[in-house]
Amino acid sequence: MPLALTYALADQHFERTKSVGILNLSRGLLRGLMLHPATGRLTVLANPSLPLPSPLPPTVEVRQHRLPLRGRLGRLIWDQWGVYTAAKAAGQPWLLLPKGFASFLRTCPVQLAAYVHDTIPLFYRERYPQAFPRGEAWYFTRCLHATLRQAKIIFTNTEFTRQCLLQTAQSVGLPIPPVVVAGIGFDEPPARFASPENRILCLASPWPHKLTTQAVDFLERWRQQEDFRGTIELVGRTPRHLALPSSPVWHAHDRLPEPVFRDLLTRSRILVYFSEIEGFGMPPVEAVLAGVVPVYSDIPAHKEVMDHTGCPFANGDYPAFVRAMETAFAVTPEQRAEWRTHLLARHHWNAVTNRVINALVC
Repeated sequence: MPLALTYALADQHFERTKSVGILNLSRGLLRGLMLHPATGRLTVLANPSLPLPSPLPPTVEVRQHRLPLRGRLGRLIWDQWGVYTAAKAAGQPWLLLPKGFASFLRTCPVQLAAYVHDTIPLFYRERYPQAFPRGEAWYFTRCLHATLRQAKIIFTNTEFTRQCLLQTAQSVGLPIPPVVVAGIGFDEPPARFASPENRILCLASPWPHKLTTQAVDFLERWRQQEDFRGTIELVGRTPRHLALPSSPVWHAHDRLPEPVFRDLLTRSRILVYFSEIEGFGMPPVEAVLAGVVPVYSDIPAHKEVMDHTGCPFANGDYPAFVRAMETAFAVTPEQRAEWRTHLLARHHWNAVTNRVINALVC
């Protein structure tokens, strides 16, 4: 039987999102569902800020909703009331929430599926209790608990996230619905890599778990030690207290439009990615697919996702970081091509979409 589904994308906005990765996953999965032959009817709850794939298949209906764009109050009303009302009006038997947070004020009027990306807000409650606004922590925890109570099926990106979710449910005595590791998909990369320049791309974030201060410190120590004469591009918002090195090697950027970032990535030689915890960790995979060598934190999600590709290092271990950088500069084009083939086979949109479709139609 063809799948009939409502897909809730109206609460996402590039400029306001806290996670470009979640936005990219949401749009990529939507495209996969639109094009899948098993999709019969698909209603997309969208907003005018998000471009959708074009042309739209005849089975796809788009309903625009501006409420989530009307500030924080509009977003709260949408999350807690509006999205369920819109799903009921769409008339499809399933509602899929690609951001994973259900309403705790209402019961979903149709069958609910949710994609839960991580349990990082719970990690913050234990590790950085002062860094996450208390009201937001309470809100996201309540929404996650509502997802566990209401969802008929939950999708995650890794087995690591799945286990975190199961432990969370067990610790608070909530029911555990079926949890399927769907993964995150990526598109077929160009047949040939771009010629890399003597550039290192480092991703930054003001969130403590992204370890941006440590990343800048390690990279600057390494730059001085190796007398690196290329460029280091720091992309993303940085912690307020962080003073960037004065060397002209460093170039800082705020959040870049996706095409600009992709172009910068493909012309880089190495991607540096620090993190304490991830649900998946897309940037190292994106780097490999673009022909760029990733140097990344050796954490559980990255171990699972990268599967012995790239150059991992232990957080807080500067000598390990230096060794990873040395290894990265020695990687051959042939090795990069092997990594790309391996990761694309593991993380392709066709496989991810198939897992979602199969779970929903069973």
